[in-house]
Amino acid sequence: MENLRRVVQVVAFGVFLYLFALTIGRYSADAQANILTSKAPIDTFFRMDPLLGLTTMVATRRIIMVMLAYGLPVVILSVLAGRFFCGWICPLGTTLDAADVLFFRRRQKTATSHSAGLRNIKYYLLAGIVIAALFGAQIAYFLDPITIITRAFTFSVFPLAAAISAGGVNIPLVPADVQYFFRLNFLAAAVLIGIIALNAISRRFWCRNLCPLGALLGALSKFSIVRRVVKSNCINCRKCIPGCKMGAICDDPVQYQAPECIYCYSCTPICPALSTRIAPTLASDGYNSGLDLSKRRVLQASGVGLAIAVLGKTNVAAKTSRTGRVKTSSPVLIRPPGALPEDEFVDRCVRCSECMKVCPTNGLQPALGEAGFEGIWTPVLVPRIGECTRHCNLCSQVCSSQAIGPLEVSEKEHVFIGTAVIDRSQCIAWNSDKQCLVCDECCSYRAVVWQTIDGVRRPFVEEHKCVGCGICENVCPIQPLSAIRVFSFGDKRHLSRQEQKAYFEQAPKTEQ
Repeated sequence: MENLRRVVQVVAFGVFLYLFALTIGRYSADAQANILTSKAPIDTFFRMDPLLGLTTMVATRRIIMVMLAYGLPVVILSVLAGRFFCGWICPLGTTLDAADVLFFRRRQKTATSHSAGLRNIKYYLLAGIVIAALFGAQIAYFLDPITIITRAFTFSVFPLAAAISAGGVNIPLVPADVQYFFRLNFLAAAVLIGIIALNAISRRFWCRNLCPLGALLGALSKFSIVRRVVKSNCINCRKCIPGCKMGAICDDPVQYQAPECIYCYSCTPICPALSTRIAPTLASDGYNSGLDLSKRRVLQASGVGLAIAVLGKTNVAAKTSRTGRVKTSSPVLIRPPGALPEDEFVDRCVRCSECMKVCPTNGLQPALGEAGFEGIWTPVLVPRIGECTRHCNLCSQVCSSQAIGPLEVSEKEHVFIGTAVIDRSQCIAWNSDKQCLVCDECCSYRAVVWQTIDGVRRPFVEEHKCVGCGICENVCPIQPLSAIRVFSFGDKRHLSRQEQKAYFEQAPKTEQ
């Protein structure tokens, strides 16, 4: 069974990498073909994640069927078969096991079970996350393992692989004709490296003590019918105690903490008397399912979660303008086309980075301060890096929480994410009376129009046609700031698709 678990781990991690790589493509048509031909949804692991599903649905007060359909089987299996997901499926858990073999073999094993005080931290973190969700703040992305490893791979590993591929080393599925860049790449890498480095303290230190997904699955596994059983021929050699990856076996080797066991089977082959087995049973000998949590610590964690939710809502970046549409502190908060209205978008987005990875122009970047604390890591369009190309809707296809709603390519001409504004003090056609047609020639929506002013033709932006794609800002020759820039006041996500289309149809018929 231990060997079988390793095989399943490798296969699951291979599937994770395969699905991750499917959305890599220089042009949207490449990734589009990969997504359409994939046997499994690209965002399968995010759909399966019960923590993300729970907190997203609680924060938004909505049932997200795609997350419910994939997450519910994991919940049911965890109730019946224990915390198997952590030991068999989780890609971060597999990464930690591999790192343990590669880097921490010489770590001394202690013959004592792990500290209950440290072990309970993850349950307190889970309490804070759930309470924050109850008050409308989605913060699970800070500590969710699927999000952490995907984000690190997207922002750090993938660009590094692309750079190596561009340098002449052929890496399958990694484009060699483009270099990707992401903001916050050092932070994303540092979080993953820090989690791996904690293995120097104990095996799977993150899983034992800090992972809120593990805490949720551990709480669900209290009633598992798959249990560790020690037969009467146990010689009390205690070899299984240091051999347990999770420190779940108590000082008495017959006893173990059921919510901590990930069914890795590492305790069974090292038993000289072969007295340890893991099998379906209702036997209660040695089975300890209590969590032994401090009520004071639970209340403290809940208070922190409440404080985060309240402070996030009272942050200046959470305030909208008098129109009730645009965040007052974020004139460049440009969301992907199809994104939900801002408040709901922030609550639904799980910060998985899939939309950023699949963006063919690299224009989608993690938010820094554009949306305040609540919006950290959410996707924003940075036109100077890359525009939102007209014939691409990939971001809407890989969003597991549907923070970016389904969007047909044909709809993009009337889905408004911003409006371009010409800075006449920098525009060549305005301040130098010279001909510059770059923005006009590149505009995919024919939103740049010309009018004769004082005998000289000048460019203007037709706001009923400009959707804020940012291609004009991207190609403008003026440096460092473009002479034409996209601002969020043209964002019309508060309107329905039909209302946005009606607005588009109001565009006057002008001659180019």
